[in-house]
Amino acid sequence: CPNYAAQTCVKSGYITGSEYYVIKVASGGNPHENSGLVQLYSQRTGKLAVLLLDDGLLTEIRTAAAGALAAKMFAPTLKATDSVGMLGSGIQARFQLRYLAHVTDCRNVLVWGRTEEKVNKYKRDMEAEGWQVQTTNDPQRLLRCPLIVTTTSAREPILKLDGDTERLNCHINCIGADATGKMELDPMLVAASDLLVADSKKQTRERGEFEEAISRGLVSLDQVVEIGNVNTDGEASSSPSKRFSIFDTSGVAVQDCVV
Repeated sequence: CPNYAAQTCVKSGYITGSEYYVIKVASGGNPHENSGLVQLYSQRTGKLAVLLLDDGLLTEIRTAAAGALAAKMFAPTLKATDSVGMLGSGIQARFQLRYLAHVTDCRNVLVWGRTEEKVNKYKRDMEAEGWQVQTTNDPQRLLRCPLIVTTTSAREPILKLDGDTERLNCHINCIGADATGKMELDPMLVAASDLLVADSKKQTRERGEFEEAISRGLVSLDQVVEIGNVNTDGEASSSPSKRFSIFDTSGVAVQDCVV
């Protein structure tokens, strides 16, 4: 199958003092629909307590919630005339907008996708949910938006650093690069950022949007701030009027524990 990008991910985790620990299986990607399940085991006895056949829904929700949180923390304030730039037109691109609706009043979207048919369906679906959707054949146009969300399974850069993007004032939520080798941003674009934030510093070195930039020495792991530390990190918690920031999330098991 051309552009085959299906995978199965298994994550496990626990919160100290909680009643359960969690094992989550999530599968999907082109050409298959997303699927999965969540298993809850007793931390005291180790016995299976609950089996949630959610078909991947909880993964979609917790991923979208992380994107909304990062947008609230790092994105510029969106005006009514602004647009959210959406890279991709799949299921997570839909959930990202649904959860962004809780943190911004902006309802304009500029979307790019590989397949015209899927982009047009995305436009119809999200307009039915109250969004004003415009489409583009040029993904670089998304970088003119104050908030960009990337949701594809690409393994080659789509958004790139060029003459028009050298002085960016925007925030990018990188959602799609959740496995080793995946990337949606040119590593040079990552290196141009004023602020790099990740859900897990250890994990972002091995997978996700910063992986290639770190391995090539364009940025160091010391430049990456873990999102859980932003309230104690002076640089990350500041909000200058002009800044180019990137949040990389490849997903951590504690999200599955909480959701």
